Amino acid sequence: MSAIASRVLILDDDPVYGQQLSDYLRMEGFSVDVVLKPEHFPDHLARFEPDLILLDQRLGSVRGTEVLLSLRQRSSVPCIVVTGASNPLDRIVNLEIGADDEIEKSAAPRELLARIRAVLRRGGGGAIAPRAPMFAPGADASMAGWTLSARQRDLLCPDGTGCALTSSEFETLKMLWDSRGVPVSRSRISEYVFKRPYRVGDRAVDTVVMKLRTKLATAGQPNAISSVRLTGYVFTGFEEESVG
Repeated sequence: MSAIASRVLILDDDPVYGQQLSDYLRMEGFSVDVVLKPEHFPDHLARFEPDLILLDQRLGSVRGTEVLLSLRQRSSVPCIVVTGASNPLDRIVNLEIGADDEIEKSAAPRELLARIRAVLRRGGGGAIAPRAPMFAPGADASMAGWTLSARQRDLLCPDGTGCALTSSEFETLKMLWDSRGVPVSRSRISEYVFKRPYRVGDRAVDTVVMKLRTKLATAGQPNAISSVRLTGYVFTGFEEESVG
């Protein structure tokens, strides 16, 4: 089974810098796509579905702030703004409208790499190091006597009874199960389960997780899913001694 690498989309009008950065990140195990023109950015965003975006502050006649504003209207994918020179006002504006971090182009590659990994950890993005998913497409997954059945689209207790999950509850549990121990953001859950970008105030993800937790608690697993402050949720696994 092939490994899953975090996807980084670079928007920068400097082809040399873009290529150098792309080569470096690929050597560190990331999947990378480079966009040189802001008008091509939406197509790449939709096709590549990045876990994180590196956005140049200045793109010819277009400012990165404009691109960031447009991005936040459609997606909450983590974004690091890359600047030619530090400007306190630009930094404040970028953070206020949705940037997750900012770094100067002159920074050492290892610092940029560390910031990328930190943002991915906070945002529940793809795994920092490539890893195989626990839940193979079309296959069941089992843990401590519990089975997530791909055919029945339900969670089967150790005694064989089902939890009667709805479609959205099954897909949410499947996603969290596949990322066991790694926080998953509301944004990624929304895009995976509901096929739409997450927006502040959207309670669909919280509601489906609440209902899922209630069913798991009734089945004897009240602590399988934990909340992660300012991020989303994490699946911590099932207890061996459960009351199924």
